[in-house]
Amino acid sequence: MDLDAKKHTRYWQRCLRSLLPHQYTANDSTRMLLGCFTVAALDLLGSSDLLTDDDRRRYREWVLSCQHPGGGFSGGSTHAFPRGVYSSFDFVAGEPEVGARGEANIAATLFALQLLALLGSGKTQPETETSESECVFGGVDRNATLRWLRQLQRPDGSFGEFLVDVADPASPSCRKRVIAGGADMRYCYIASMIRWMLRGDDALFARDSPAWVDDINVDALVAHMRRGQTYDGGFAESSSHESHAGYAFCAIAAMELLDRPAEGGPAQSSALARGIADLPGLMRWLASRSFVYQTGNDDDNTDSDSDEEWHESVVSEITTSDSLTPSCVVGFNGRCNKHADSCYTWWTLGSIAILQRNDLALDYKEDTSANWDASRRFLLTQTQHVIGGFAKTPGGAPDIYHSYLGLASLATHGDAALKSFDPSMSVSLDTVRAIEAGRRGLLRGLTDKGASRREAFLDMAHALNK
Repeated sequence: MDLDAKKHTRYWQRCLRSLLPHQYTANDSTRMLLGCFTVAALDLLGSSDLLTDDDRRRYREWVLSCQHPGGGFSGGSTHAFPRGVYSSFDFVAGEPEVGARGEANIAATLFALQLLALLGSGKTQPETETSESECVFGGVDRNATLRWLRQLQRPDGSFGEFLVDVADPASPSCRKRVIAGGADMRYCYIASMIRWMLRGDDALFARDSPAWVDDINVDALVAHMRRGQTYDGGFAESSSHESHAGYAFCAIAAMELLDRPAEGGPAQSSALARGIADLPGLMRWLASRSFVYQTGNDDDNTDSDSDEEWHESVVSEITTSDSLTPSCVVGFNGRCNKHADSCYTWWTLGSIAILQRNDLALDYKEDTSANWDASRRFLLTQTQHVIGGFAKTPGGAPDIYHSYLGLASLATHGDAALKSFDPSMSVSLDTVRAIEAGRRGLLRGLTDKGASRREAFLDMAHALNK
């Protein structure tokens, strides 16, 4: 069975052009994610020309309107304070101590930057000496965002989600700044992506250069991720938590990005060697996420104790190529003894793809490749929906999250209907090239010659949120 690209394109067109179902109401704070996945999916399907120049201009204006003057982006326009709230703030000096810092968050910042790259169109930008492709980050306050990102890192190397001021009677101002949110691998991964997208090559800049911003503590970040590997070989928030395929992917991709050159694609990553304490254990754990999916149970109650449902959920042996038949369907779970889920096909196979291109997949490379046809059947025969998109589980309705990660799985393995894909950045290679060009434009704008152009872009962004 093949990917029905036309149906998937129509599904994403509906997500772009019409109101989303009422179930998405609770996702208002993550609107930036929904927009990014929608445009990125159309890009993967080779259908980004469905966005008109006016679409691109309006969407860019919306993204920039969510930029926080202290760095970072909020998840949507309803979660951003008016610009006047910050009229007396100096975010470089960190004064005053008490302020409304909390609406910019690390995930929204990543999706905002990726969305700007996806929307890149020189026709919507002011006249500059840079090429059209180098204007995609026009209006982004690079230095403020990198300073803000550094403030989100804790002393133990982990990253939080956002900054907030809380009551503290012991402080002279009776308030203190707190790094809020969890400390798991998702934020490590997102921080690594933002750093790679905006930072560039430090060797090109002197410390007194306008482009210089102190880096995050890379060694502490790698050490934090290393401490997250558990007894069974997987990754969790810490070694005492349950391992999870999503966390494993985030840790692996983050480590590769920490060593990635600014241009030219990934190189062999020393951070992977330093950050993975037990590589054989990790490979065994990733391989054991796959199992032969028992078809024909789609109408079963998920709470049922039937033998068929229980058999489908329990993984007792690693699925290997010699145990498969031409009709086998291989699903993936993200944790031990859980049901198959379309997104875990991506989290697992994306992890292995990154390890393979760093020559770290050990002896599991052959089995994983042989299992792909059976894994592909799970996506296309069990979770691909008749109206397009992918469902979380067989028999379910499609949603934006699982629909994008289903495409990501197929694109990573070179599906003919999709563009080439970069698993570490989770977007097409075309988008990665746009990010690289946008970074060049940002850094050029930080030179003395480019200062006026940079101010023009920032003035445009500030005007959007007055």
